[in-house]
Amino acid sequence: MAFFVAVHFKGLVTARLATKYDASSLLFCTMARYAHQALFVCVFLGLGIMDFQAQENSPLKFANLPVIDEELSADFFVRNRNRLRDTMGDSVVVVLLSAPQKTRSNDIDYRYHQDPDFYYFTGIEEPNSMLLLFKDSVEIDGEWLNEILFVESKNVKKERWTGRMLGLAEAKEESGAANVMSNIDFKSMPIPFKDFDFVYSNANQWIERDDKEHPGDLMSMDKHLKAKAERAGVQIKVNAAEDLFGFLRQHKSAEEIAMLQQAIDITCEAQKNAMRSIVPGMTEYQVEALIEYTFRSNGASGAAFPSIVAGGSNGGIMHYTSNESLLIPGDLVVIDIGAEYEGYAADVTRTIPIDGTFSAEQAIIYQIVLDAQSVAIRYATPGYKFWTPHEEAFRTIGKGLIKNGIITQWSEIGDYFIHGTSHYLGLDVHDSGIYSSLQPGEVITIEPGIYIPHGSPCDPKWWDIYVRIEDDILITAGAAKLLSSGAPKKISEIEKIMDRGQASAD
Repeated sequence: MAFFVAVHFKGLVTARLATKYDASSLLFCTMARYAHQALFVCVFLGLGIMDFQAQENSPLKFANLPVIDEELSADFFVRNRNRLRDTMGDSVVVVLLSAPQKTRSNDIDYRYHQDPDFYYFTGIEEPNSMLLLFKDSVEIDGEWLNEILFVESKNVKKERWTGRMLGLAEAKEESGAANVMSNIDFKSMPIPFKDFDFVYSNANQWIERDDKEHPGDLMSMDKHLKAKAERAGVQIKVNAAEDLFGFLRQHKSAEEIAMLQQAIDITCEAQKNAMRSIVPGMTEYQVEALIEYTFRSNGASGAAFPSIVAGGSNGGIMHYTSNESLLIPGDLVVIDIGAEYEGYAADVTRTIPIDGTFSAEQAIIYQIVLDAQSVAIRYATPGYKFWTPHEEAFRTIGKGLIKNGIITQWSEIGDYFIHGTSHYLGLDVHDSGIYSSLQPGEVITIEPGIYIPHGSPCDPKWWDIYVRIEDDILITAGAAKLLSSGAPKKISEIEKIMDRGQASAD
């Protein structure tokens, strides 16, 4: 262990003295890569994870997170359905389908992830489920009902293979639904669709499975729904429904904000762990492993989206996820990550120097992006359009690029700032919403960036500088609340935490 640590720290000093692409730098990276691999093996296998956590000088830290309720209550989902009833028209019936199961390869499935709309209104995370919701009670088979939740009945044999199932009683308890039935009952149930003008349904993805022996699987319910609607002469609308669901989901309740804050806090801890640990010669996938270990060890269910650890020119690829390259001294690395906690996603990006210190040119570009973000956040207040923060960030970046001679005309800004500045955040990392004027209770991202590819029509000293800074903010009645303040983003803060001597002292 002592030998590997010595190589680790000696290599760090060597890297900071090395020229970006000279032979000694590349030789160091090769040596350091194998030293890091040995260090990882020594830490995670030889010492054990708990021993590593307990070491005082270890750069890896764990979050001191507040204790919150680990699950949303049935009352939350009942309120959501009532809000939907208050908003939907009298001539509309809502039918929500659960997400389909997806095959990864052969007989191996992807981990199941519920459709966010279905989860938001039911709290049910199992497949082969459906919700029927009416604005007012309707008569069905002699009973007056305003909602029916169809779920899979318990199956002991199936549970031995794929895990415990809720069944009808527990589904009723978790969702608070007034009526819960087996999914096989939907086929024969006489739903009075003829009394309505439209069926509003979620945009369920392509259903790839059709269990011929299961009359209540998702494919069967979808077929029966379409057949019933067609016989009644009722149109199924998806786009209008998604707008309605998005309108409701873009406002976050206190419970949702608590879940989001927990996911964001864990993500900020992962960003800090990356800053404390990164040195030249590591690979992107080693940083990814450290980040996602931090997620799980702090109670997150995993990553809300594929982690982006993009060193050097990979930083110019917006959704780079292969994470296979070596981290080279002198380059920057864009780390765009988000933990998922109880279904809610964080999304925080930091850009840091691989060798711990920004070059003069990197610092200039970084500060332009940081200034643009600060301006955008000031405009993230009620009454401004959703796109106003982007417009202000775009303008600030343009001024900075012109000032430094990187562009000469406003029309060229889009060559280096190629994406929007904000999106909603919630059950999806790019959450539902109608992009109207900003209102209290909404959670959005602010993420300006500058990307200058090799060979760009500017002074070569700016080439291969890629910077994105992203924070998660809550719209309030006054100034926006920064939810991701736990991750350092000032140049001085980043360089301090990456100073291993200082980090050890802290």
